[in-house]
Amino acid sequence: MKIAVVGAGNGGSFTALFYAWYGRNLDIEVELIYNPNTEPERVGQATLLDPPGLLWAATGFNWYENKIHATFKSGILYEGWGKKKNKFFHPFPADKMAMHYCPWKMQKSILESGHFKVTESELLDIDSVDADYVFDCRGKPKDYSNYKILKNPTNSAILAKPKWDLTQTHWSSHIATPDGWTFVIPTHEDSPSHDYCVGYCYSDKCSTDIEAKYNFRNMFDVDIKKHVRYKNYVANKPIDGRVILNGNRLFFLEPLESSSTQTYFEWIKMTWDYIFRNKKDPSEKIKKYIDQTQNFILWHYKFGSKYNTDFWDHAKSFDINDDSMDQYINFAKKSNKYQILPETYGGGSKNTLYGQWPPYSFKTWIDGVE
Repeated sequence: MKIAVVGAGNGGSFTALFYAWYGRNLDIEVELIYNPNTEPERVGQATLLDPPGLLWAATGFNWYENKIHATFKSGILYEGWGKKKNKFFHPFPADKMAMHYCPWKMQKSILESGHFKVTESELLDIDSVDADYVFDCRGKPKDYSNYKILKNPTNSAILAKPKWDLTQTHWSSHIATPDGWTFVIPTHEDSPSHDYCVGYCYSDKCSTDIEAKYNFRNMFDVDIKKHVRYKNYVANKPIDGRVILNGNRLFFLEPLESSSTQTYFEWIKMTWDYIFRNKKDPSEKIKKYIDQTQNFILWHYKFGSKYNTDFWDHAKSFDINDDSMDQYINFAKKSNKYQILPETYGGGSKNTLYGQWPPYSFKTWIDGVE
């Protein structure tokens, strides 16, 4: 069995490493094909709990010999969301740690892991790849005709370098602003991602670029580096014959709740079961997962913020029609959060997840904003 991965961004690198590591005792050949002239994502990335475990096992990553410029992520600090508290914290379990990392350094670490073949090539034709299955991880599509546009109130971001010290910050920060919200991802000052670790996310339907830039500078002490537009989308056909999409070729959704890398991991695990355990095509399953991710993020906006602006009116206007989400919300509202911790968090509940979130996450958010 040969697995080929085309593209070495976050999705491609983790796909190749996962298949090579978990297939190391099986008759599996993994090859990653990438164009070395294509730069990895510059923006600092944040994970949930799965990626550090794979990096630890497969590359020897540890927090002392830290070649990927990773920093601790113990949870997410929300500021200015809702009307109840100015700040509240969505924590990870105290015995586990997620991470922020530099995509450039992560890519180099995985490519040099020695677990799979690496081929440098400017490949343009996926059909020409000699493999049983090909993961297409070549970044955002140029044509969105085979994609569904996801619902989200933001479509723009201004990226910047912070002028303040982040070395003692061990969590991501998501800060409400008049135009949207701002992420702060603590990175090492010598990391290539440090120039892009603060991002002001907004909608060009509610604010001009000049207004957003003015508000950004007025609220944060930053050196602005880049301005980007983005679409929020998911592929209609995540699997097409032997070709499987992942990374930004599969989907993109704004970075609230750091859902991208975890979604790549969930999809990798689903496709592993599909290929090696004869499970049915998981395309509808991952699309449902991404829809739930979309809904959970839209739900954040429903509570508004301390700002009464056009953006927040726009953000609260999106409909969420999902009975299963309503059930999670109602269950969380009636429960003590310590009674609904998953077993892996030290609790006794066997509750399932909504997307990547247990009922505990719903309860944490409700207690923070209602």
